[in-house]
Order: sequence, then structure tokens, then C-alpha cells
Amino acid sequence: MHGVGARKLGVLLVAVAVVLVAPGGVVGTGGSDATGAQDAKKQADPKNDVVGWEDGYWYDEPIAVDQSDGLTEAERRAYVGRAMARVERLRGQEFQERVELKVLSRQQYRRIVRAQADAEFGPAQRAWENQVWEALFAVNESTDAAAEMVQLRQERIAGFYLPGTNDIYVVAESEDQPVVDNATLIHELTHALQDQQVGLASPSLRAQTMDGRRGVDGLVEGEAMYVEKLYEHRCRSGWECVTTPGPDPPEAPYEGGPLPDYNLAMQVATIQPYSDGPPYVAARIGANETDGTDGNASEKNWSGLDYRRPPFGSEQVIDPATDADPPPTLRLGEQATDGWRLYGKRGENGSQTVGEAGIYTMFWYQGRAYDNQVIPWREFDTADGPLDEFNYTSEPSDGWGNDRLWPYHDGEKRGYVWRTTWDTDEDAVEFERAYRELLAGQNATRVGRNTWVVRQGGFEDAFHVVRDGKRVTIVNGPTVESLTEIRPSIEIRAAQDGCDCGQ
Repeated sequence: MHGVGARKLGVLLVAVAVVLVAPGGVVGTGGSDATGAQDAKKQADPKNDVVGWEDGYWYDEPIAVDQSDGLTEAERRAYVGRAMARVERLRGQEFQERVELKVLSRQQYRRIVRAQADAEFGPAQRAWENQVWEALFAVNESTDAAAEMVQLRQERIAGFYLPGTNDIYVVAESEDQPVVDNATLIHELTHALQDQQVGLASPSLRAQTMDGRRGVDGLVEGEAMYVEKLYEHRCRSGWECVTTPGPDPPEAPYEGGPLPDYNLAMQVATIQPYSDGPPYVAARIGANETDGTDGNASEKNWSGLDYRRPPFGSEQVIDPATDADPPPTLRLGEQATDGWRLYGKRGENGSQTVGEAGIYTMFWYQGRAYDNQVIPWREFDTADGPLDEFNYTSEPSDGWGNDRLWPYHDGEKRGYVWRTTWDTDEDAVEFERAYRELLAGQNATRVGRNTWVVRQGGFEDAFHVVRDGKRVTIVNGPTVESLTEIRPSIEIRAAQDGCDCGQ
């Protein structure tokens, strides 16, 4: 098995507005350009800058680049110049300025991420992140979610682009002989082209929630991934492409076995735009070929990519046929009592939206990490088509209408209200049933009507789960008594003989 999760991870680090993408490698390329490149006849340069020609290099001319002993300055310039010309040829757009390639060692990159994390994750932000990821059963109460996110960024990312700078960075595993992967270079150059054409820091591409970010990334990273796939197709069908020496990066163990040292649930949640983004883009530009990678840029309707109105969330990216209208509004309503408070303005007015991809990940991780098969989790690696890497569909996550998660705190005590709405009553029933199966797999004990307690195992808390038509509301707190403090309107009846406490 190989795929995006083994080599790509996309994260937007909002503090410095960088778009990152992780290890990649072109499979089955045409080999090194260094062989015979010196003897090839160079095509005449155009009088004016044209699409498919950059910095003195045509998209289809051979170059003398051999990465087996690293890259010289001359090799780097040729490599980047022709790669820019190829991105132009594939995308049908012109770079307005030259893009510079800079190489960081893995150690240098780790220090950058650590410094950024120190600024990004203060105590309140760490508590907020912990509750969001704990609500998804991705981290337990003894785990620092922010530290897990930092480790993922440090270890699973191979390159990034800084909007507004025309600088792309590639993370090299070897400091002595750094090499630049084909796919990573093309991917990040596509981001540079996007930035020059539409502006990646524009207000329309900002998102306040986790799911909103996945929607934006479905467009931004989806286009970069799609261009990368076009490039890989050309490398297999005629273009000479620079070989990336060294072993392939380790594959992520989605199918089973020991869990990796990074958080696999966070990775699955984060790579969703990279997996589903390319088919989303293909649908928008009218790429109706067998695998979406045949044909020239001029044969595709690139104007179908509207950067003024990106997808509102992961649902639209998972299923491009989804209605483009915003999801229905969910409001908290009543306030908590007895000292329980929200976390100010974090997220969207103190709330987070995890979206369809987040809910899918929650149920998927139950099977992968806890042997609790709420959904057929092994189907994750069975994508629908050649442009799609992974399968993010399941019965209890399909039909998502909207969700909002409000984390609460009272001193060191933590809790939340999580409201979800679904397209139909049946969709809501499927989600509610699956969530109760999740609790059962965590050895929850039913203690009252719609109320459960997990007493051990890392998620020791009380849970109240109620469905009302298309809506399902989950209230979480450290004790059963705290549930009515966080959500005063709920009624908790103690379990007793003859009580239908599961309803």
C-alpha cells in the first residue's frame, strides 16, 4: 500500500501563515535527467515570457541534474526553473515572479516548529485543544494534544511555502547531501503560483474552525495535489524527471499493527483534503477522463475553481456534489452554571466544528486503536477512484449537516457540549447509535436515562446523549452531577428496574 498518508500531511500554521506539505515521491518516473542532458539540443528561448518557459528553461527540455551527491547551485537553478515551467504547462498559468528554493535540515525545521508552538500554544489554548481532540477520542485525558500536533508537524512534513515571499522550503533528511523530491517541489511551486494568482492570504481563504480549514484546504491543497498528479502522469508517460535518491519514507500503518509514535488519528483527520481534494478539483474543472490526468491544461475549465467561495467544510470535499449552501446554524442557547465557562473567542465564538471528516476519524480510530469496530475501519484504504487516496465515508458520518463543539472549564475541571445536526432523522439515528457503540467499546456503564460513565481507560468522564429529530446533543463532564451544571436543561434519571434508560 502506498498513498498520501505515507508521504503527505498538510497543516496550516496560522501564526506565520505557511502552507505545509509532507514527504512525497514520484513512483515510476522517467529516470534521471543527468544522463545525456549535456548532449541534448536546447530549444531557442522565446522573445517574451510564455507559459511553459521559465528562467531560461522549457518544460520539456532535459537538464543536467544528478542528486546522488546533493545539488549544486547550478543544478538547483535548473531544477527549479524547469519545474516552474512544468507547473505553468500543467496549470496553464504564468508565474509573475521567480520562486526561490531553500533547503532546511530536519533539525532546523524541528526548531522552527518548536518556536512556533511555544508562541501558539499557551495554557488556555492547550486546554482547548485537549478537549477538542479528547471529544473525538483521539487523545485521552493524560495526553497533551498540542504536543501531539507539534510532533506530527515535526516528523511528517517535507516542505512548505510562505505566502507573500515567493520562497518555498524543502526539509532534507540529510544535512550533508540534501535532495529535493520531485513531487514536493511541484506541489510547493503550485502553492507559489496560487499565491501569485489569487493570494493565499486573502480573507476568503481564512477559516475559524477545524472543518472550515479542511474546506479551504480541499481547494488549495486539492489543486496542488491535482497538479502533482498531472506531473506524475507525465513522468510516467514521456517526461524525463529528476530522480530522488534514497529510501522511500515509511508508510503510515493504517491497516493495523503497533501504533506509530505520532498521533495517527490526527494524521487521518488532517490529510483528508489531500486525499479528497484532487477529485473535488477534477469535478470542478470538468476533468472527465478516466483518471483525470490526461489532456492538456487548455482542455480543462480551471475557472471552475472559485477562490472567493471555497468549500465551507470537509463534506463538500468528500462529496463534490454536495449543496454549496452553508450548513444550518447551530446555537448553544442556555449557559452553564456553577462556575463553568467557555474559552472566550477561540474557534468560532468559543466553539469548534470538527465536520464530517472529524466525525469519520473518531469512529475510524476506535477500530484502529481500540479494536472497537464501530465502522468497517479497514475500508479506509479502499478509495473510490484513481484520484482519491482514502475513503472517508461511513454510515454514521454521512448525512452530516453541521456540528458545533463548545468546550467548558471550571478551574481544572473540563467538559463540553457537542451539538450535531443531520440531513434526515435516519442519519441522526445512525450517528447516535454509532456513538453509543463507541461508549460501549470504552467500557461505559449506563447510570441513567441517556447517561453513561466511563470509569477507567483514559476517558474517565460522564456522557449524556440525546437525539431530537435530526439533532443529537452530547454533554460531557467529569461527573454525572457536572452534566446538569454544564447543561442545566437536561434531565438525568437514575437507572432503576423498569427504566428504559437507553432511550
